Amino acid sequence: MQDRGAARRRMLRGSAVIAAIMFISGCTPPAPGPDDWALEPISFQNSFVGSGPEATPAGPPTDLTYGMHVLSSDGAGGFWTASSGSWLHVGADGETLARFDTEPGGPLSKIGAMAPLSPTELVVVQGDRAHVMPMLSVFDTTTMTLRDLPGDAMGDEGDLDFGDFEFGDVAVHDGGAIVVRYQPRPPDDYLDFEVLRVDLDSGARTLLHSGPVELDDAPGARPGVPPIGIDVDDAGRMYLATPTARIVLTADGTELSREPQVADHPLVAVAPDGTALWWGGEPEQSDAQGVLVGGSSEARQAIEPRMHCAETSSSDALRLSDAGGQHPLPFLCGANAAAWTDGSWVVATGGEGDGVLVRVTPPTGS
Repeated sequence: MQDRGAARRRMLRGSAVIAAIMFISGCTPPAPGPDDWALEPISFQNSFVGSGPEATPAGPPTDLTYGMHVLSSDGAGGFWTASSGSWLHVGADGETLARFDTEPGGPLSKIGAMAPLSPTELVVVQGDRAHVMPMLSVFDTTTMTLRDLPGDAMGDEGDLDFGDFEFGDVAVHDGGAIVVRYQPRPPDDYLDFEVLRVDLDSGARTLLHSGPVELDDAPGARPGVPPIGIDVDDAGRMYLATPTARIVLTADGTELSREPQVADHPLVAVAPDGTALWWGGEPEQSDAQGVLVGGSSEARQAIEPRMHCAETSSSDALRLSDAGGQHPLPFLCGANAAAWTDGSWVVATGGEGDGVLVRVTPPTGS
C-alpha cells in the first residue's frame, strides 16, 4: 500500500486553514477523530487564460461542478477525470495541472473508462457503439495523442463471435490492460461478460474469466448494457463489481470469492494491498462515521444528503472489504466513479449543479 503520510499531512494542512477561517467567524471546525473517515471536497481551477505551459488561472478555484463519470489515478499521486469531453488533471499536491474541453464528437469526447499505464499515459476505452465503434487506445497526456490498439474482428472464431462488441471498465497491471468486454448470446436474452488481458503492443487478447449478464439487470443503467466495474491490486487480484455480485479473482481468473448484491451502478476501487471500496446494494446500519472536512458551503450542501444513506433509502450503498471482512459504510452512496491515489480514494458524486470530487481518507487509527 502507498504511504498514507502525504494524504494525512495534506488533510491536516487543509483542516488548519478551515480552522483559522472558522475561528474568525466564531464557529468550531469539524475535526475527524482517529476512528473517523475524513471526506474532503477537492477544489480545482476550472478556467485558464491561454493554453499549454503558458496558461494562467482565471478566477478563483471551485469545488462544485457538473458530475464526473470517468475517474483514474494518474500514476503519480494525482488523478484524471472526464465527462462528456471535459477533462481535469489534479496533481498529488492538489494543483490543477490540466483542464480542457475536447472537440465535440472527437475521440477524447467518447471515453468510457481509463486507467494509468504510466505517469504520462492512460489506457482508455473509446466509443459507445451508438456513435463510435468500441476501441482500446493508449492516450499520451503530454502530446495529447491516441495510439489505437488492433481490434478483434467479428466472426473470426465462428458465427457467434461478435468481436469487440462493447467494452466496459478497464484496469492496468504489469503493463497489460485488464478489460471487461461484452458478447451477445443470441437467441437468449442475455450477454456474456468477459475479463480479458490485452497486450498493449499487439492487442492480443487472453480470456481470464467470463459469466452471464441478464439484460434486465441494473434497470437504472438503461439504455446501456448493465455496467461492470473492475480494478486490480498489486498482487494482480481482480475485483469485479457487477449488478448481482462482488467478485474477487486471482491473477489467472480463478474465482476467490463472490458476495451477492443488487446494484444499478456497481463500482469498485482498490488500494494496492487489496483493501477495496464497493458500491452496490441497500444501505446497512454501520458504526462507522464520516466527517466532512473543509469545502465551500455549496460543496458541503451537495455532500450532506449523502452522509447518512440509511436515512434516505438510497441505493448502491458503500462498503469496505479488507482482510477482516466486509464493513458497511453509511456515506457517499450512489457514486459516479472512484479511484485510489496517494493514500486515499477520490470519489465523484452528484450531477449537473451538485457534482463534487471528494477525497475519502480512511481512519488514521485503523
